[in-house]
Amino acid sequence: MAILAKENWKRNIHVISQKLKRFPGLLWQTIWKVGRDDPRRVVHALKVGLSLTLVSLLYLLEPLFEGIGQNAIWAVMTVVVVLEFTAGATLCKGLNRGLGTLVAGSLAFLIENIAEKTGHVFRAVFIGTAVFVIGTAATYMRFFPYVKRNYDYGVLIFLLTFNLITVSSYRVSNVMKIANERLYTIVIGCGVCLLMTLFIFPIWSGEDLHNSTVAKLEGLAKSIQLMLRKKSHRRIPIDKGYKAVLDSKSQDETLALHASWEPRHSRHCRYPWEQYVKLGAVLRHFGYTVVALHGCLQTEIQTPRSYRALFRDPCSRVADEVSKALIELANSIKNRRRCSPGILSDYLHEALQDLDDALKSQPRLFLGSNNNQTTSMLALAAARANAIQKHAKNNVGVSLPSSL
Repeated sequence: MAILAKENWKRNIHVISQKLKRFPGLLWQTIWKVGRDDPRRVVHALKVGLSLTLVSLLYLLEPLFEGIGQNAIWAVMTVVVVLEFTAGATLCKGLNRGLGTLVAGSLAFLIENIAEKTGHVFRAVFIGTAVFVIGTAATYMRFFPYVKRNYDYGVLIFLLTFNLITVSSYRVSNVMKIANERLYTIVIGCGVCLLMTLFIFPIWSGEDLHNSTVAKLEGLAKSIQLMLRKKSHRRIPIDKGYKAVLDSKSQDETLALHASWEPRHSRHCRYPWEQYVKLGAVLRHFGYTVVALHGCLQTEIQTPRSYRALFRDPCSRVADEVSKALIELANSIKNRRRCSPGILSDYLHEALQDLDDALKSQPRLFLGSNNNQTTSMLALAAARANAIQKHAKNNVGVSLPSSL
């Protein structure tokens, strides 16, 4: 037993030593991959480091420290909390933090002026009542959809600042002076964040949303194209294209929210944010269809070869035209131009008509039993094809918004 335990101990030591030897290489690969996937991450990291250095001078330089004092550390905290990856996210957090602090300080100052004119006991009761009422009202407001979506962080900062100032004012005589100094340092921190995010290699949420929408259209088109090839879909992961679409709901809504806070920085920056979110929802529904088709291709139970040969060409043509339509939509959004209605309707209409004719040419494959109540699959397929054709005809004149 002693010999076996010794061998196990040596083996474990050897495994640990091998992992330690590989760790520097794995760490470097991870660092390189993160920066290679999106070089803007490196830029953002440098911007955060520079911002922290600038606000730290308030604490490190003696003249600045004498003017602001210990509250200079709030500028550092503000930079850490507010400076986000995109300009829209930084503006959203920075303005929320500044507005929440300003409103809380003003309200706390008003309550302090009223409370100091009363007795010691009544002052405690008044402050406690104010904290209860304001805390309850502000917390309840956070459940409002509009407030939660746009100003939840600001309300949270308002609650924190209001309670710190109001409760501290009961024991500390110069609390308003401390509050003013903290407000100055927070403003300095927010100013540094806004300077970095708006004027030094800015990263715009609107452009990210724009590019991600184009990438989703191209990914779905690529997935459909790969499914048309018998051999390629076994080697290349088709699900990469549609998984990015199915997982994009939260990202689209967040980018659209942050983009709404961004100022107009170019003649192409007026993106229809809400339309992008709606388009993302439509693409997710379409992605479910692609998932179903992919599952049919991967299932072990397959339709007889003769039936597949019968409908191979019409189905392939429909898939090919759908892929071309997605590519055309992606290019029109990418280049900010109107898409061609003919490409989106005429050729796809013809492909659907061919598939409908192929279905009607083999009614026995879809007809049910002699029971008249049995719904025919052919009827369902034909009705679906006719509905798509009517929709295509009605939307021939429809184009993308001119703001794209």
